[in-house]
Amino acid sequence: GAAMAGEAAGQQQQQWPPAERTNSGEAMLLETLAAMDLHMQQVRETQQGLVATVELACRRALSRNFGRLVLVGSAALRVETPGSDVDVVCFTRRDGDADKHLDCLPVDMLRLVHRALQELIEQFSEYSSSFSMELIDDARIPILRVLWGRGGQGIAMDVSVDQMRPVDHVEWFQKVGAAPRPTVPAPTVAPLVTLTLRCVKWWLRQRQIPRTKEGGLPTLAWLLMAVHVCSLPETHRQAIVGSHRPMAALLASLNAFFRNYCSLESLNGTLAFAPDGSSSDFRHSQLDMAAVPWAELVILDPTRQGSESLNLAPRLSPATQLLLVYELQRASAGVAAVATGAEASPGQGRRALQEVFQPLPEGMNALPSMPVCKRWVLVLVGDESGNSDQAPRVEVGLMERVVPRPGWTAPFLLRSDERSEFYVTLYDIDDRTGRCLSCKGSCALLRPYNFISCVNMEKEGGWWRLDNESTARYAAISRRVREIFAPKAQFDDSSTKAESVGDTSSRASADSVGDTLSGTSAAPSVAQAPVERAGRDPARIRCMQI
Repeated sequence: GAAMAGEAAGQQQQQWPPAERTNSGEAMLLETLAAMDLHMQQVRETQQGLVATVELACRRALSRNFGRLVLVGSAALRVETPGSDVDVVCFTRRDGDADKHLDCLPVDMLRLVHRALQELIEQFSEYSSSFSMELIDDARIPILRVLWGRGGQGIAMDVSVDQMRPVDHVEWFQKVGAAPRPTVPAPTVAPLVTLTLRCVKWWLRQRQIPRTKEGGLPTLAWLLMAVHVCSLPETHRQAIVGSHRPMAALLASLNAFFRNYCSLESLNGTLAFAPDGSSSDFRHSQLDMAAVPWAELVILDPTRQGSESLNLAPRLSPATQLLLVYELQRASAGVAAVATGAEASPGQGRRALQEVFQPLPEGMNALPSMPVCKRWVLVLVGDESGNSDQAPRVEVGLMERVVPRPGWTAPFLLRSDERSEFYVTLYDIDDRTGRCLSCKGSCALLRPYNFISCVNMEKEGGWWRLDNESTARYAAISRRVREIFAPKAQFDDSSTKAESVGDTSSRASADSVGDTLSGTSAAPSVAQAPVERAGRDPARIRCMQI
């Protein structure tokens, strides 16, 4: 709680010589942790009330089949951050006292709980408007999602049935000392590894790093990566050096985390833990990345050994890997600037860390699935395998239309999806200024695995340009792709690998480009135009006069 950060602050105030009090980045970390603790204290009572309400509904719905309700996830690990979901698992009884007619599948039990919870809430009409539920019954693990509150101030709880793995994971983190045990009084000062996990989780949320359901890494995988880095001898030595300044030690731990994973090469391998959790090892892949330039990340579940071993990391698309490496490099540069020593100017450390944890708008790294969606996007086009003359490149485009695969109902598309489609009008962008120079005159047919992220475009006089954040992202990722493929192929600005829709030989007026940029033009008529291969439109259409 707040006592952890408060105690750490007290230690720093008592033991720091005034001459060392130069790094405002450490103060910023203290304030951030204390603010998170204060927020969690303010919502704790509401969370506990929601847990009690769900438990009562489970008891009513399952009767003698109800066993226990177990808290899992970030709340159980004590690494929750503002906005974190509360995860619980409802365990049922299978002994002789259980009702046989209620011995059904987990999804059927969740339906019973859903009905009981709805009846329970209806008894308190003054609260019903703040309460909502969604049963996700088509997922691999069915979930009942319970929402309490309005807008972004609500509390979300995910309820599953008879799932042992989340419980095993919590117990594993407790066993290795990365989370407090429930039977032991909470320490007055949180362990360094726990604070590191919490900051990593905060960074994931603030920077909108793609989650599992969007085609990214699960939070559990990121936390295991952080535990591995915290166990390295070098990290231990840095922690000892900074032991009299807790936030300096935390900065060193975060610096080690981001530095260890900020390249495709450092993500190309297998992370495995000893059966007792006493050690870990990241074995780099023996595959030649000059031939296959993309990472194959494997993170083995530490609670599953031998024949039951399980990889927690899904296959990441090249576009997603580029986004992750960009964000990791961005964070690594910012934290390193603070962790390496005294500030060159007052407040420099604070500003650097504020930039590292600068929040992105919700959905910035998610590909929306709405059929008609005018959104600027960053995409990877070309042959990403590097085995052809069509070297991949990063493009900026305006998304015109989305065609989700049949049966897809989520508000976003899965990054690994190879069946859904979206149509993008591509534009030439100045790497240095982010200014939109010209429309390429073609509508490219792409798949979600081409999607890197959304970007923001803003008006600057008579021009459209990427905002500063998007310009930096576009320039850095483009440069990285050129570095990967420059030895293999020359970039040819006169050709494109993208599939093109419609008549690419017709010139567009500046007014029509302005209409497209402002979102007033109609989307291309895909139904009436055959999909065909086409090169870039030779017409260079200036975007000045809009």
